[in-house]
Amino acid sequence: MLHVQIKTKLPEDCTLGTLKELMKDAVMRVEGLTKVDSSVKGLVRVKAQKVDSIISNLPSYCEGVTLSSKEAKVLMREHTCLVSVPILESGCIITGVELEENSILWSITCDDESFLTLLSKLEDAKVEFDILYKGKPDDRSEITYREEEILKIALEMGYFDFPKKVKLEELAAIVGIAPSTLSEILRRGQKKILERYFKEK
Repeated sequence: MLHVQIKTKLPEDCTLGTLKELMKDAVMRVEGLTKVDSSVKGLVRVKAQKVDSIISNLPSYCEGVTLSSKEAKVLMREHTCLVSVPILESGCIITGVELEENSILWSITCDDESFLTLLSKLEDAKVEFDILYKGKPDDRSEITYREEEILKIALEMGYFDFPKKVKLEELAAIVGIAPSTLSEILRRGQKKILERYFKEK
């Protein structure tokens, strides 16, 4: 089993890019992608202060459901993605998608055979890509999903910037928990990451 991270350019007409632009003040997390014929369906979780406003302005090929005043899920229907289609057709499993300014970081789990198929399909589709990591799956059991989620949101919202772009209380309101609970989760997650970092040195 292999864990692979590849970086590709963000296609001009990519639905994920459109959603990211629409949700500038929100935190987006791609929860799943599946291929249907030659198109892709995707599920995105959104956290924002004004999630209703985002849902009401979605493009016609998206369907949103509000889960709470600050959280929603968005279904992308029939999206033609030049990158995710070759990945899914190769037999690889997409386990994570991170959007950067003009690029997408894909986390993929596969075996040796599907990895070779992936390279071939990306080249056939003329997709420019960089392999950032190829190796054994990371042991991520040290940090819980909730800790990882909170730390990622805090990082994306600028909590760790200097000066901070968001205060603890504001971040707590976004994720829907008490500031004291948020502080505890942040400290616990940071401690585990630092322990892992110094263990690998």
